[in-house]
Amino acid sequence: MLGEMRKRKDEILHLSPEETAGNKPVLLLLHGATEDPAEMMDIVREWSGKYDVFLYAYNFHQPVEKVAADFVNEVSRIKSANNFGEGATVVVYSYAAIVFREAVIIATDRSLFSGMSLIQLVPTAGGSHLAKTMKFPVAAWLVSFASKPSVAENPYGRFAEQIWEGDGNRKFYEVIKPERVHTIILAEDVHSLASSKNKKVHEHYENGIGPNVMLIPRSAGVTHDYFPTNPVALGYLRSLLEQPRTYADRDKT
Repeated sequence: MLGEMRKRKDEILHLSPEETAGNKPVLLLLHGATEDPAEMMDIVREWSGKYDVFLYAYNFHQPVEKVAADFVNEVSRIKSANNFGEGATVVVYSYAAIVFREAVIIATDRSLFSGMSLIQLVPTAGGSHLAKTMKFPVAAWLVSFASKPSVAENPYGRFAEQIWEGDGNRKFYEVIKPERVHTIILAEDVHSLASSKNKKVHEHYENGIGPNVMLIPRSAGVTHDYFPTNPVALGYLRSLLEQPRTYADRDKT
C-alpha cells in the first residue's frame, strides 16, 4: 500500500479491503504538496473501520491544472467501479484544497462531485502568504520555472481570480453546497491570508475557507506542517467525522 502511494501515479488508490466497497460511507483523502502521500496514513488507520477509504496520490510537481484534470478522470473511473461519490466525505490538506477546487470547477459533469461534502485541513485558501512575493511579475516568472505549487498558491494574478472569485467561486459552491464545507484553520498560520490588507486577496481567502470554520488556537501547539499527524489536529477532524449523517440530515443544518 505504502509503495503504491509513494509512486504518485496521479491515481485514486483504494486503501480499504475490496470487500468493503459499497458497504460503508466513502472517505476520500487528498494529501498536500509532499513527496510522501503517507502523511495521511494516521487518518487512514483511524477511519478505515467506519469508512471505505480512498486516497488520491498525485505528483505535486505537475501544474495544478493537470493534477486536477487527472483527479476528475479518476473520480469518474472510481465512481463507475465502486458506487463512489454519493455521500462521500472529502478531506483535503493544505495545497490539496486548491487541487480539489480546481477539479470541481473544471469538471464538465457536475454530478461527479455534487453528492460530496468537504473538510479542509489548513487549506491554502486564496493562496499562500508565503507566495506573496509573486505579486511582482519578474518574481512570478522566475518562480514559475521552479515551483508549480507556488504558481497555484500565488494570491495574485489570473489563476487566483479564476478559482477564488467570480464564476469559478460561484460554480464551486453550486456543486459543493456551502453547508457541506467545513474548514479547520490555525491561529497565526504562516500560510494564511487571514490578515491580508488587500481587499481582493482577503475576499479570496474568505471564499476559500467557506462559512463553517473551526479555529485551533496557537496555544494548542499545532503547526501547518505535519498537521495530519498531530494528535490535537486529528481530534478536531474527529469531531467532524465521528458521527456520520445522511446528506438529507446535513442539508437541514
